Amino acid sequence: METLSITFDARHELTGEVGSVKCGLCGVAARGRMLDQGGLARGFGWDCPCGALGIHAPLYDLDELYRDILEAWGLKPRDPDVSPPAPVGESGLLSAVYVDGPALLRGLFAEARSQGAQVASTEVLVRLVVPGFSSPASIWDVVWARAPRQGE
Repeated sequence: METLSITFDARHELTGEVGSVKCGLCGVAARGRMLDQGGLARGFGWDCPCGALGIHAPLYDLDELYRDILEAWGLKPRDPDVSPPAPVGESGLLSAVYVDGPALLRGLFAEARSQGAQVASTEVLVRLVVPGFSSPASIWDVVWARAPRQGE
C-alpha cells in the first residue's frame, strides 16, 4: 500500500504540495492537490496524465459527497438512493440516516459507468502532519474515474 504524508502549518493551512499516488486506472503517478469545489472543498484529489481524477472519499461520507464527486469527474451529478432521515429522540431536531458505504460506492461506480466513465478504487496510507499534534496514519479510500472523451 502506498504511503503519503500531508503537512499543515499551525493554522491548519496546507504547506507544500500534496504528494502523488498511483492512478487507480493506469498505475502512473497522479499529481495531488487540495480540492476547492462544493462538498469536496479542502479535500484531496489526484490528477493523472491519463485523464483520470482520484478523490479521497471516506465511505461513511459518501452519501454527502456523491453528487459532488460525479460533478468533479465531469459527469452529470445526481443524488444517491438513500433512505430518508429518521427522527432520533423526542426533540424533533435530530435525525439520522444509515449509510452503507460499500453499497453507495457500488452505486456511484454504476452511475459513472452508465455515463461512460471508467472507474476504480484504491487505498492509500496517509499521515496528517500538524505542529504539536501527532496523528496516527489512517487508510484513505480514493475513488477514481476517467470520463469519456468527446466523441466516445
